[in-house]
Amino acid sequence: MLRMVIVDDESSIREGVAKIITKENEAFVVTGVFSNGQDALDFITASDIDVVITDIRMPLVDGLELIKRLKSVQPEIRCIIMSGFTDFEYARQALRCSAVDYLLKPINKKQLFKLLYTLHEEKEACLGKEQRLRSGVLLSYFKSFSSLCSKLPELHLPLPCFAVHVLRSRHIEVLREQLNDAIAGLYGTVDIVETDDGMLALVSYYTDDPDTKVIRQLAHRLKPALAPIGIIQAGSSRGYSEANQLSEAYREAVRACDYGLYDYSAWSYYHHDDLPQPDPDFTDWFISIREKLSEHMQILDIPLVKADLEKLFGQAKEAKASRQSILSLCRLIHDTALAELPEWKSANPPAAEEQLEERMLSCLAFAELKSLFFSHFLKGLEMIRATRLQMADKSVETVKRWIQEHYDQQTELGSLASMVYLTPSYLSKLFKNETGMTITDYLIEVRIKKAKHLLKTSPDMKIHEIGCGVGYPDPAYFNKLFKRIVGVTPNEYKKINAVTLNG
Repeated sequence: MLRMVIVDDESSIREGVAKIITKENEAFVVTGVFSNGQDALDFITASDIDVVITDIRMPLVDGLELIKRLKSVQPEIRCIIMSGFTDFEYARQALRCSAVDYLLKPINKKQLFKLLYTLHEEKEACLGKEQRLRSGVLLSYFKSFSSLCSKLPELHLPLPCFAVHVLRSRHIEVLREQLNDAIAGLYGTVDIVETDDGMLALVSYYTDDPDTKVIRQLAHRLKPALAPIGIIQAGSSRGYSEANQLSEAYREAVRACDYGLYDYSAWSYYHHDDLPQPDPDFTDWFISIREKLSEHMQILDIPLVKADLEKLFGQAKEAKASRQSILSLCRLIHDTALAELPEWKSANPPAAEEQLEERMLSCLAFAELKSLFFSHFLKGLEMIRATRLQMADKSVETVKRWIQEHYDQQTELGSLASMVYLTPSYLSKLFKNETGMTITDYLIEVRIKKAKHLLKTSPDMKIHEIGCGVGYPDPAYFNKLFKRIVGVTPNEYKKINAVTLNG
């Protein structure tokens, strides 16, 4: 939009020029017509003007003086001189004072419009560059906490006050195109910021602190242009006046937009003040049920795990949690699986988890988001369960074989479980079911059997050497354990077998 003021002491000329300009293009807006330079100055200094079209000879303040004063106070305003042939010398002086061109009276419409279109294109190009630069800085402010904004590049806002609006759609490219067209037709400055997380943010600017009603008006004006795209979710913040409050305003708008997850309508819009409660933090509540969830994961009881997830997501739905809050909950569930299931990391690499989060961020309904996570997570558990069932017999045999080959070494249940990609508790349960004894009892059995063999066949070995050789470096403990299992001490066993052999 090109905003203009016409200044000429002849009523027919100023009114006639204003009329032909406004008829030519709706982007050309004549905001005032004046008969002298002084009245024009009073108006221009309090208004947002792009172009002044002025005659030279006028009462009070002539056109030449008007241009000189504007150059000192508002040098960005472009000035065009209208003059008769006899005023050419004045026109030349005006051009030296930075007037962009002069038009000879009577005005040639084609020449005038060519000049105005050129100025309009220059303004649009300048605004586009300025907005692109500002949009990049705005994004940095959105993503930073208020306390860190002082370290960001200085940000000059077009007007003193602002509000942030956020919009989501499955068709983000179409939304961007429609927004550009819709914003171009609105009065006032609005920046479009691409947030790189499935949303578009708008920053609307105001001269005074806007109330909720004023902020809502932008969404209401945009709705007719955006509604045909498909499902649109929108949210807006409260009004603010400090650049370091942009991050808070952005979070408010995102939270309001996320309320659309529970709306299930084609167009949903919420203002921050519509939200009845803050975004929930599930960390403490999750900790209280983590132990039960862990137990169900350890034994891969998928129906029970699914029931646990239903409770967790039921809580999220009741609290109308934001996408980020739901994602945080999903990360807690994922971390639990990572801790309890050795195979989880290989079955669900970080890249797959990142891809899942991206897909969840694009969901426009809570039910869709929940279904996506359930499908991914439970499928992972099913894969691990199927693999374990195939490896069940092999797992026990592998552990038994390792114990028989390394009976003299100190080992832990966790190490044995990692060897066969099982949790310690699951391996213990599986081993007991298959052998009828615990892993510890099996290890003792193997060691005592080996000790008995050495006591029989190696008469020159001392008792403590045999104990150390089968994994019991403490002689007292070895003697006590051997007697409990065999019924006699190692020394007595050795003597009995020596007599048997000699006899």
